[in-house]
Amino acid sequence: MSFLQKIINSKNIAVLLLSIGLLAGNTIYSPVYCAKSHIKKTSATGYIEAAKQSIKDKQYENAIEFCNYVLKDNPNSVEAYNQRGNAKYNLGKYKEAVEDYSKALELNPNRQNLYYNRALAKSHMKKYDEVISDYTKEIEINNTNKNAYLNRGTTEILLQKYDEAIYDLSKMIELDSKSELAYYNRGIAKRNTGDYKGAIEDYTKVIELNPDNIDAYNNRGVAQYYLNNYSKAIDDYTKVINSGKDLAKAYYNRGMANFGLKKYEQSVEDFTKAIEISSDNESAYFNRGLAQEILGNDSCAIDDYTKAIELNPDNDEYYYHRAYLYGKLNLNIKQALKDIENSIKLNNNDWEKYYTRAVIHNKLQHHIQAVDDLNLYLKNNPDNTEAIGLRSYIIKKMNNELKDKK
Repeated sequence: MSFLQKIINSKNIAVLLLSIGLLAGNTIYSPVYCAKSHIKKTSATGYIEAAKQSIKDKQYENAIEFCNYVLKDNPNSVEAYNQRGNAKYNLGKYKEAVEDYSKALELNPNRQNLYYNRALAKSHMKKYDEVISDYTKEIEINNTNKNAYLNRGTTEILLQKYDEAIYDLSKMIELDSKSELAYYNRGIAKRNTGDYKGAIEDYTKVIELNPDNIDAYNNRGVAQYYLNNYSKAIDDYTKVINSGKDLAKAYYNRGMANFGLKKYEQSVEDFTKAIEISSDNESAYFNRGLAQEILGNDSCAIDDYTKAIELNPDNDEYYYHRAYLYGKLNLNIKQALKDIENSIKLNNNDWEKYYTRAVIHNKLQHHIQAVDDLNLYLKNNPDNTEAIGLRSYIIKKMNNELKDKK
């Protein structure tokens, strides 16, 4: 792998992942509100209506109490378990909500929205396989529940089941052609399958439906980037920057696109902006270092690689590039050897590293080690004339040293 290829392959784009649009399972409202002071005069139906109104008014503890009154006299009330589950869900008591929805399902397994509501609660518990199972059950009961398709598709993205997600989100779009979230999430799924053109189409539709959806501009820019449409990506990232939202991410992404266009000065400016906003962005330091290196600003590049290593000492590329520059500039050769050895320790599958280490060993007069590394490199790159020439030079040098000793 050549030095230039290493730069091109360092494409650490910050991609916004989806936020799940979990929608309410039941419409919770009622024109009848039963105050607690009138509880004893109220029927079971009145308690249920009072519970619904309490949930609407965000008085969740009251709603639970109303449901408890119903269940005390009627332990088989499906609606009481359902509404108590809704109240507990809104209190963040997801495990208890699941228990109530499960009890309601035992009593009436064909009741619409119960599986849906339980899936919502389980999603907060990150039981995604069970979530998908519940949405599937809900769809079997009611195949027009568009939100069940939406949320099942979204959950499938979290499980990296992108083809299944595309199917479900497309079904949601069939049922509601103006669902911004369905297009947005389907764009994420398509991008992850490598269908960047399809992702761009979906994000464009999101922007048509909501021109203020800045995340859609960002994600469309990412898809454009992967298609090497760097100028269009820059247009989208600039739109994000002008909005004032997610500036660190937007400047970083635009820096990557400028890098792709070989506009290295602009790339450095964008990475610098990203670092000013978020000083712990290791990728911004690293990629700024790559741009500085191409511009011949080697000392600045070394500083950036050093900072990237401080932030993440487990990335082999950071050590490799600093070692390369130390060796190139004949600076701190011993540190260069430590860096390249750290890089190989972290990832020993890149044969280019062995060539670089051979060069460094040669500078340190470690001739045997240099030849060993060149032999490893040439085993996988037998036609590399530079490596062959260097090995011949070192062996000749070793022979001359032996003659001098005699």
